[in-house]
Amino acid sequence: MFYLYNACFIAQSCRTMNDLAPPPTAADLRRAEVIACAAQLLVEGGLGEITFRNLARRMNCSTTVISHHFRNKEEVVLETYRHVNARAAAMRDAALSDRAHGAVRAIEELLPISPAQRENWAAWLHFWSAALHDPVLAAEHAVGLYQTVERVTAYLRSTGMADDAAQGAAQAISNALYGIAIQALFDREHARYAAWWAEALPADPTFEAAVRAALRHWCARADDTQQLYFKLVTDNGRLRERARGIQEE
Repeated sequence: MFYLYNACFIAQSCRTMNDLAPPPTAADLRRAEVIACAAQLLVEGGLGEITFRNLARRMNCSTTVISHHFRNKEEVVLETYRHVNARAAAMRDAALSDRAHGAVRAIEELLPISPAQRENWAAWLHFWSAALHDPVLAAEHAVGLYQTVERVTAYLRSTGMADDAAQGAAQAISNALYGIAIQALFDREHARYAAWWAEALPADPTFEAAVRAALRHWCARADDTQQLYFKLVTDNGRLRERARGIQEE
């Protein structure tokens, strides 16, 4: 089952963090299995589906087994969020570490196009709304956002971009990606996003060109007149002017 695969991912992640660490115990594996099962329940039905009863039913065990490894639902939710962030980081780092692909392919790998990407983004989005009202989840959310920007910044620096330019570009790329990804989650024809990346940009575009094209695409999809997009950025003059400039190109 999918959550068993994820349990292996969680256990392996713990081992690779420290090569000298002992192999995971049976308790570690069971705890990881609960977290992976919770992640699957989250994707299928939202945070409300993560209960000891639902976990026990899905794992074919008693609720006592769940409570033996977790104090309460809140602990399960927090550890599941950390698992979702770890999976996202692994996919992100794999995409940005593959020098065989250009900028477009690296960005494409961060979007919810493949089933694995789409599932992880959906899980993350559930937590995003919950983090608005939960300081602990909000802290985890902030760490995830910061790490994404830092990783993209490091990638840009490795291409020879100056530090200041890399930081600014990384923030712009991250902002565009989050908007495009959220929109893609609600688009059943998400396969066209992959085709769009291939058709809308030159063979070897710069990151700046990719971000500008992404913003243009997002702007055009808002509505026919693009007024909705401008309303969303009314309070940000620089972003509004950038969007208007792109529209007029």
